[in-house]
Amino acid sequence: MDETRARAVRRVLLGTLALNAVVAGSKIAYGHYSNALSIQADGFHSLTDSTNNLVGLSGVYLASRPADSGHPYGHQKFEILAAGAVGLSLLAMAFDVLRSAYQRFTHPVSNPTHTSALAFIVLTATLAVNLFVAQYERRRGEELSSPFLLSDATHTRSDVLVTLGVLVTVALVQLGHPELDAITAVGIGGFIAWAGIGVLRTNLSYLADAAAIDANEVARVVLKVPGVASTHKIRTRGPPGAIHVDLHIQIARHLDVTRAHRVTHWVIEAIKAELPGVADVLVHTEPARPDQSYNPLPDEPSTDG
Repeated sequence: MDETRARAVRRVLLGTLALNAVVAGSKIAYGHYSNALSIQADGFHSLTDSTNNLVGLSGVYLASRPADSGHPYGHQKFEILAAGAVGLSLLAMAFDVLRSAYQRFTHPVSNPTHTSALAFIVLTATLAVNLFVAQYERRRGEELSSPFLLSDATHTRSDVLVTLGVLVTVALVQLGHPELDAITAVGIGGFIAWAGIGVLRTNLSYLADAAAIDANEVARVVLKVPGVASTHKIRTRGPPGAIHVDLHIQIARHLDVTRAHRVTHWVIEAIKAELPGVADVLVHTEPARPDQSYNPLPDEPSTDG
């Protein structure tokens, strides 16, 4: 991650950190006042957003450090590790919410839930903030190719759906069904766990070097380059914005080293120009078979090998 992109990601995280802290504090304070477990659970869920922002700031700082002799491919995976921490925090919070719901089922509280119109005001206001944060982080994450911002946007979107569920619960409690508070908390805990698994699955695929681009898409670009006859052994890996591609190409067999080198660089330039997020391309160049045709070169009229 280059320093310019890192600074842009940090600005997003600092802005959303302030908003997340306000949202979490509002929900937790009102949930405690009204003894509404579902609102408290939603508040602590939102609190993990603030914690995740701090983790993200550290991860992005480390990821922006330049490559060195010990890390020739750079430090990009520190951002992925930070994004993975978002998934772990979601799973930890899901466990806490489910445990609290279980305790409410087995040991009913003597002080019942008592919500008022203020609950709807608090939840609606925080819902609006979360909608803005989720959309903003998602948009900036795509623009900056940031795995952490995209993961954190998923986390915040879970806040939106959870808060909608809590609003329904508050309405039901107001209608005389306080037992539904704990039931909804179970649903919230399950949803948080599912979101956490999704975030972990995405970022673990980056760490495990899962294919980042469909090999057919790479082949489509390469096979249009002048001098190229065919390609194979296409491999891709890495997160958005830092994708590495390596492949073999077969080129017109009569080309000398200089012209073969030129074709190889045309391939590299074409991949970087047409496939977003590619940071590095490694090409192994081979001669085509004697009977194999190739794309015409600028200074040649035919495609015969």
